[in-house]
Amino acid sequence: MFSMREYATISAPLSSPRRLRFRRVFKWLIISIGLIVAAGAVFQFSMTLWESHLYPPPGKLVDIGGLRLHINCTGAGSPAVIMESGPNDSSVIWQLVQPEISKFTRVCSYDRAGFGWSDAPNEPRSSLNIANELARLLTRAAVPGPYVLVGHDFGTLDLRVFTAQHRQEVAGMVFVDSVHPDIHHRPPFNVAAQSTLASFYYRLIPWTVPFGVPRILGWCRENFTFPDQPKEWARLVPEASAQYCRLQSWCAEEAQVTDENGSFFANTGPLGDMPLIVLSHDPQVNDFGGFFSSADLVKAERAWMEMQGELRGLSSRNKWIVAKGSNHWIQLFRPELVVATVHEVVNGDHGVAPFQADPETEYK
Repeated sequence: MFSMREYATISAPLSSPRRLRFRRVFKWLIISIGLIVAAGAVFQFSMTLWESHLYPPPGKLVDIGGLRLHINCTGAGSPAVIMESGPNDSSVIWQLVQPEISKFTRVCSYDRAGFGWSDAPNEPRSSLNIANELARLLTRAAVPGPYVLVGHDFGTLDLRVFTAQHRQEVAGMVFVDSVHPDIHHRPPFNVAAQSTLASFYYRLIPWTVPFGVPRILGWCRENFTFPDQPKEWARLVPEASAQYCRLQSWCAEEAQVTDENGSFFANTGPLGDMPLIVLSHDPQVNDFGGFFSSADLVKAERAWMEMQGELRGLSSRNKWIVAKGSNHWIQLFRPELVVATVHEVVNGDHGVAPFQADPETEYK
């Protein structure tokens, strides 16, 4: 029998080659991972620089005090139409409607801090802070009221806070498939909002952006590519993707909050008799198919339409129009309808054709 010391002496030479082989494999594995990560980081950095050169800002960067925001104003006239994008969109999302609106009045699309060509935010992304930044932007950019405010999805929340603070300057509003501030408390949306997996996903993804993961996997482009999309929008997809596929955009999106603590209602309120048009997507399009099971899909569409009906009740002078054949991005699939509704509110302010409220839901 061998003693412990003798056994160790005899077995050491036998196990050393195996141990060395393991160390060698582990070393090369670490080196390979490091090279892949470095290559992804270089790719992301290079593409971001190239896209900055390829897609210069169409408007101008305005310093609002320690922060530069991008605003693109075209056309002439009053009231000025101000367009605010959804939760992860840049001002590119309005490029199918802005040229048409500019034919009859001044129209400005802008990028919230963190999106498009604007700087990264330096304050929390609450609707109150975003509304204050917009107010400073319009002042510094010399865009006086009155305003017709056009908001899509999350952007409408910001515009409602802006309206509460500057009521005398707002001539009317158009909600483009607006989110309801109470959506996270309405089934089945409340289940999706409370999903641990979804929360983990949105917190993890920004960490992968500097290494090019969303870009390499095509997630950035997929976010702006839709089935049966108009060819006019297809040409803009690369530009929209370029403005989104950056770390500051993903972080800003994750930082944006809806009214989970009830503070939104303290900063806004009803619109009185202000002209209001609520545009909603066609429920037959089943726009929530990627978020809910087939069993909850019908419930989601029904709940969304109920909330759209509540939004129209914000004003005593309202219209509710369902955009037939359109998904959530009505400004892409039915841009002519968005232009027509904006024109109606502008004409009402001019006195050319007084705004006519309609208690019935229209399908156009």
